[in-house]
Amino acid sequence: MLLSLRMARYFFLLIFIVYCGVLSAQSSKIESLRSQLRNEKQDSNRVTLLWKLAEQYQFFKPDTTLQLAQQALLLARHIGYKEGESRSLAAMATGQYLLGNYSSALNNYMAKLQIEEKRNSIRNYASALNNIGLMYILLADYPHALNYLYRADSTVGVAGAEVKNELENRILINLGETFYRMKGADSATHYFSKALDLAIHQQDNFYQGAALLGLGNVESMAGNDNIAMQNYRRSLHLLNDGINNDMVCETAQGLANVFQKTGQPDSALYYARLAFSVGQNDGFLSRELDAASFLSFFYKKEKKYDSAFAYMERSLILQDSLKGQAKTREAMIISSNEQLRQSELAEQKQREQEARLQQLQILAICIFIPTFFMLTIAISRVRIGRAVVRFMGVVSLLLVYEFLILLLHPLIGETTHHNKVLELLILVVVGAGLVPLHHRVEHLLIQRLTKPRLVKRPSFQKVENADAEHVAGISTKADENISPEMPPGQL
Repeated sequence: MLLSLRMARYFFLLIFIVYCGVLSAQSSKIESLRSQLRNEKQDSNRVTLLWKLAEQYQFFKPDTTLQLAQQALLLARHIGYKEGESRSLAAMATGQYLLGNYSSALNNYMAKLQIEEKRNSIRNYASALNNIGLMYILLADYPHALNYLYRADSTVGVAGAEVKNELENRILINLGETFYRMKGADSATHYFSKALDLAIHQQDNFYQGAALLGLGNVESMAGNDNIAMQNYRRSLHLLNDGINNDMVCETAQGLANVFQKTGQPDSALYYARLAFSVGQNDGFLSRELDAASFLSFFYKKEKKYDSAFAYMERSLILQDSLKGQAKTREAMIISSNEQLRQSELAEQKQREQEARLQQLQILAICIFIPTFFMLTIAISRVRIGRAVVRFMGVVSLLLVYEFLILLLHPLIGETTHHNKVLELLILVVVGAGLVPLHHRVEHLLIQRLTKPRLVKRPSFQKVENADAEHVAGISTKADENISPEMPPGQL
């Protein structure tokens, strides 16, 4: 007994050390991403860092995940970065799913699907279909769940081996779960069995355990208690690794129910207590409530009323806690939605200010170019160096043509969905037309501006007549200046 206690202490100490190490590694990764984000200037890289940072918070701070993912989403949409937009939508949907906001998560997965339909990533497309199917399962809309899960299954069926190995088991498990909830035992057995065979082939313990748990639930529903018990036992052996405790609770509770039906109260009590303790230690209130309710009825049947009353009280407390948790979740959903709305409004306001600034800049350019052109024409009429006029003419034309490219580039990017190859080809075609036109107009303009102005000279005959008249005029004026009273020869 003492040795067992020591081993238990060492075991829990080891778990604590590993847990602290995981937290430390996660904290280090978060700090590294934040440091990179502070120093990153390129928008597309900032989007990537934001959604990666959002993923680090999703299991312990889903509200922070939502805020970071929304920042990434708005920036990705602003710069037209589709990969970043798709990833950000997935991160937001995960945060909303963990908060219990399934309808909002569904909307974001739908938006991701619309993006992936226009891209060539089969893996992302199939993943979006599967996640939409999962959200419909949680919303209890099983026909729509089957519709999207079938599409996901057919998509991975024609995809490469890597995509199939990653996603096929998830889709098969979700299909089995959908049919189980719809009470379709045969179809549920088919998909769970298929998932089990694939997991055995891949040597994947988690999916083996999940498939066996599904098969155990189906056989228990059908009344095949012995087969259900075998599946539950195998599942518990595979899942009892300290990581998948929610599924451990479900498996243990399934075993308790089967043992209760087959008249084995000791085994039923053992597994019900196991489900209760794991649920209590890990904070799975709904699992703990199921086990407490079972134990209350079990002890009542065994006429152990003190224990029955104790578990009944615990059941009532858990019900109140779950109601309070549901209200808290609703409040968190409302709060997160409002935060997202406010962030979107702030982002929209900032984008509007940037748009106004760009409009003012374009207006200033529109005013400057003709003013500069008119100034060039005016200078060409003043006696100034030919090189200066030529330079100003070239600058005027360059401003006009570069302004045209500036206006056309956003339209080209939007038309080609920012496909760099298509953008390059279109700009080459535009340049091939503009460059010769530019040179021709430049030549004509410079020739016009720097053309020498000829001075109009009088003809040779006119010059001689003018000289004769000038000489005659001088003689006449001299004669007039001589007084008539003066004797000849005296001036």
